[in-house]
This record gives sequence, structure tokens and C-alpha cells, in this order.
Amino acid sequence: MVRSALLLGAATLSLACVMATGSASAQSKFDIMLGGDAYFEGGYVNQDRDSGQRNTEFRNRLRLLVTPKAKADNGLEYGARVRLLAENGTSNARTVTNDRAFIFVNGGFGVLHLGVENGPSDDSGIIAPSDWGTGGVDGSFPSWLGNSAANAPVTIGNIRALISGNSATRATYWTPEIAGFKLGASYQPASDSSNTDVNRSKLALASANRTGAYRDVYEVGGTYTNTLGGVAVNGSLFYLGGEAKNSTTTPAQQFDKLSSTHAGLTLAYAGFKIGGSYAWSGDSGYAKSSAAIVSREKQDVWTAGAQYTFGATTLGVGYLNAKDAGDLTVRGRSKFELITVGAKYVVAPGFSLAPEYNHFKLSSDVAANSDKGDIFIIRTDLAF
Repeated sequence: MVRSALLLGAATLSLACVMATGSASAQSKFDIMLGGDAYFEGGYVNQDRDSGQRNTEFRNRLRLLVTPKAKADNGLEYGARVRLLAENGTSNARTVTNDRAFIFVNGGFGVLHLGVENGPSDDSGIIAPSDWGTGGVDGSFPSWLGNSAANAPVTIGNIRALISGNSATRATYWTPEIAGFKLGASYQPASDSSNTDVNRSKLALASANRTGAYRDVYEVGGTYTNTLGGVAVNGSLFYLGGEAKNSTTTPAQQFDKLSSTHAGLTLAYAGFKIGGSYAWSGDSGYAKSSAAIVSREKQDVWTAGAQYTFGATTLGVGYLNAKDAGDLTVRGRSKFELITVGAKYVVAPGFSLAPEYNHFKLSSDVAANSDKGDIFIIRTDLAF
């Protein structure tokens, strides 16, 4: 019922957006806007589970944003956007991919996006202040965990609504902002399908829910922005739901539905900014209870932090606490704690230098998976 309503709503909204604007006589040509960003990171890692691992490494990424857009005589703005990434370099198998590729329509009715992008909470959900270092609690640290990366809770990379960060084909609508409030909603038939792929399957590998194999996924929520007595207030609240795909194994396993809530709030005054967030995802994607499953840690993650900006410099500190069961199908507990501090110095417009220090502790009921360590990263950012 929910799926049918969302599909009908998306189709109706698309038609209504076009009809509501009346006759839309376009300009003779599209304007092509180019932008993007790049970073280079150098890191040093000291951790307990470091067998076969070096302490140092470099990495880099470049993203190119291409936006063709036009504006009709009646004020309707429309176009498309693609973000190309040069990022994968495992065994020097370099590839160029995309994590944004959508059509957009923007008018008095709001904004409609149709295509590949992240979900509303991943795009606009508030977390602890992180405009420094590599991003603090939302930064690069998961990529530097080495042997422990696969054992860490999935929630360290899903600090907003669970799997909202999956770049997949979806329809997304945002209302105009009214009195500081803006509401958004999205729907995706399959969270593991994008671009020209057609994925109508209700099945997936037994482990796929850990990486986001769900169907009929919807997300609703909104943001609030205002200034009260000189204090800038930013808040958000989102809910994400959907169906888990059953496994392709024999006998087939069944998994709990996707259900995740995210809330966040920050307050800013005279260069200071404080805040945090909380996301609860419960048993989302876990194998349904059986005699072999006695207890499992629920999935949740919360962040807290502060930053201070003076001139071209920003200093920041953050804390992240994330938990899950460590496995989709058996009982267990996995907990990850992170303390992160860092800075950012703007050398010139669009060019900055950002050092960051992270201390982490991974606790697991599987003793061999527990780990702790320190990660120091220095990053150079370019935005154009």
C-alpha cells in the first residue's frame, strides 16, 4: 500500500510540477556550470590489530560536478546534474564513476529530483559540527581502520538515517522553505540499484543488508533553520523505512524491515558552534529471531562536538559512539568509540590545509575483533 501510494505520488507530483508552471518557453540554450573538489591525504596509523599493515599511506580523490540548466520565461528552472568521481585505486585499477546523476525541476512548488543521489537525511541531516579536519565524526577515519574496518559497526558510516547515504536511483521532493521549515521525501524501488540497472528482485545475498540491499525504501522528514537572539539554530528530523530483501540461500532467511530515525541539532554564536545527533535503527536488516539468536545489540549511533572559527582558522572536537550486533544472522555486540580533534586553515579561497587526530576503540564479544588505535591525518582540500 505504501509503495503504491509513493509511486502514484511521485508520478502525480512530476506531472503537477510541469502543469502548474503553465507554458514553459525555454531559453535557446542551456548554461553549463562546472565545479568540483579534490583532496590529498597523508595518514599515520598506530593500532593493536596491525598484522601485515604499514603505518603510513597516501590517498586522494577528485570530483567533477557538471550542471546543465535552463530557465523558462515563466521562471521555471530545470536541468540535470552529474558528479563524476576519480577515487577507486585498489591495485591501481583506477576507475571513474558517479554518485550523482539526476534531472531537477525547481519552481514555486519546490524542488523535484529524479535520478541517482543520496537520501534527504544524508543530504541535509544535522550532525555534530564537522567543518574541520577531514570531517570529524563524518570524516575519513573509517578508510584508515585497516584490519578492523570489516569488524566495525555499520553505523560508523551511517550516522544519519540508515542507508540514506546509498547513492541509488530515487525520486526526491523538497518543499519551499516556510518560516524556517523545509520538508523532504524520497522513494527508491531498490536501494542497491542505480543508473540504467533494472533490479526487480526481492532477493539478495544473505549478507547484503549490511551494505544496503533493501526494497521499497522511503524517507520523510525536514529541517529547521532560524536565528533566535543572535543564535543560529539548525535542526533536522527524518524517518526512513522499507522492506529487507530475503536471502538467496537455501533455506532462505528472512530479515527485519528497515526502520531508522535520525535527529540532530546545532547552535552557533559568534564563531562558536555546538551540537550533535542521534540515529536509531534497531533490528533493521537483522535475521528474524530464532532459537539460535538469544540477544543482539541494536543499531544506533550518536555524535557530539563543537568548533570555533576565528579568521581563516577553525578548531574542532567531536565524539562518536556507534553500536550494532557485528553480524546480521547471529547474536553479538560490537561497539565503536571515536574521539576526534582537528583544525582547518584557509590558505586562499578554495584552498585549505586540515590536520586531524583520531583515537578509536572497537569492542566486540568476539575477542579477536577488538581493537584500539590512533589515526593522524593531514589533508589538503581544493574546492572550485
